[in-house]
Amino acid sequence: MRLSEIFSSIQGEGIYVGYRQIFLRFSGCNMDCDYCDENAGEGQFYDIPEVLERVRELGKNYHHSVSLTGGEPLLQINDMLKLLPEIDLPKYLETNATLPAHLKEIRAMIDIFSMDFKPGFEKEFQESLELVREDDAFVKFIQISGTFINDLRKAVDIVSLVNKDIPFIIQPVTPHKLIKHMPTGDEIIAAYQIAKRKLSDVRVIPQTHKILRLK
Repeated sequence: MRLSEIFSSIQGEGIYVGYRQIFLRFSGCNMDCDYCDENAGEGQFYDIPEVLERVRELGKNYHHSVSLTGGEPLLQINDMLKLLPEIDLPKYLETNATLPAHLKEIRAMIDIFSMDFKPGFEKEFQESLELVREDDAFVKFIQISGTFINDLRKAVDIVSLVNKDIPFIIQPVTPHKLIKHMPTGDEIIAAYQIAKRKLSDVRVIPQTHKILRLK
């Protein structure tokens, strides 16, 4: 499998913010988001015993779970099917929710689902969300300054249709590469109000690991 990093840190996003995790950062993605902090050229190949050895070494200290992040982990579905049964800690998957067929293959092996919304992939997002609607899952909407309200409304409509109680996290973008500015306070409040009209659990959570200068 190709990974950019294996490391221990504090989860900085979503409803599990603040928990210590072992991170497996998968290299490669099927998206090219302007705000992404992944270097597409990074990564090296590991065999599964190497990954498990490193996870066990880090796991000598307390960790809440193992975060499968990226990139997009589901692109390496064959390796994940072999790896996941061998990891004893709870598994936390961060996915862009554009690959529901792959998600279905490993759903039973995952304990926590962090589901991004990507404009243009509404069908795939809904299919993915349907798979985990009764699981420990939450949705993350990255808010860019000037983000079209239609994208937010599409995400909210899909979540409300599938299960309005799924936590919906508005994550103001962290300036990076082509993105130079965070959304304004007024934009953030407006987004919150739109989401809250239809959803039970709406929260605004920035990337706290960036604030703390953690990985």
